[in-house]
Amino acid sequence: MTLLAVELKEGTKFLHAEAGRSKFMKYFFKGEVSPATYGRFLVSLYQIYNVLEKALDDHKDNAQLALIYFPEELSRKKPLEEDLEFFNGPDWRQLLTPITPAQQSYISAIQNCANSEHPERLVAHSYVRYLGDLSGGQVLAKRLQKYNDLPEDKGVSFYHFALIEDNDQFKEMFRKRLNQVEVPDEVRALIVEEAKEAFMRNIEIFAEFDTQLEGLPLTRKEQLENLAILETEKAELAAAKKEQQEHDSANNASAGLLASLAPSNLWNSLLGAVRYPAAERVERVDA
Repeated sequence: MTLLAVELKEGTKFLHAEAGRSKFMKYFFKGEVSPATYGRFLVSLYQIYNVLEKALDDHKDNAQLALIYFPEELSRKKPLEEDLEFFNGPDWRQLLTPITPAQQSYISAIQNCANSEHPERLVAHSYVRYLGDLSGGQVLAKRLQKYNDLPEDKGVSFYHFALIEDNDQFKEMFRKRLNQVEVPDEVRALIVEEAKEAFMRNIEIFAEFDTQLEGLPLTRKEQLENLAILETEKAELAAAKKEQQEHDSANNASAGLLASLAPSNLWNSLLGAVRYPAAERVERVDA
């Protein structure tokens, strides 16, 4: 029989890739998710982990779930609360309502497992969430710090597992525990299907932010880029203004020259030249 950890990985491979191709994740990896957007994303994560960790606690005596139950090492609720306050301020709990459609869909999926005849399906949600946080989540933390100039160890508590010394070793141990789960074949199939469901619900969470990414406060990177563009535009405007002034000045000079060459002006100039010598002769005779 195929190992459960392998079945879960193979069964969710396509959806895992789909989640990585979401607009939200692409923005995240490019450093273009603003602190405001990320703060809202943390709200969604909190809703999910709040329900998941309660469900795991409620079923901690289930022999199969006990194999992958590590509340002290894996619990994300408290770290999320720290990050939520950092990004959203002390009143962050006000953001927990109303629950969004994608949040509700994810919450319902977890609760359906917990309240079902086979709560062992929660193994799937634990697998998707915690192994993901211990793997790709570490990359996200670095991106978050790099592009938003976060103070050291601030805003990334969610990705820090204080009681796990080596993430890779812990993940390997977790997979071995998954392979020790003993359930009937039909329940095993349900666990794999539930893992797919978890990825689909996760993609829905990302999708809720796709329409919100535009128009939200910019990242520091975006601010600097926009500032550079603004400075360039200001310099170009100043250069254009100077060029226009020089052009206007040249036009005024040309207009003056043309005016002096007009027939009436030429005639007056000639009269002046003729009269002046005559006046000189009169003055000399009188003298």
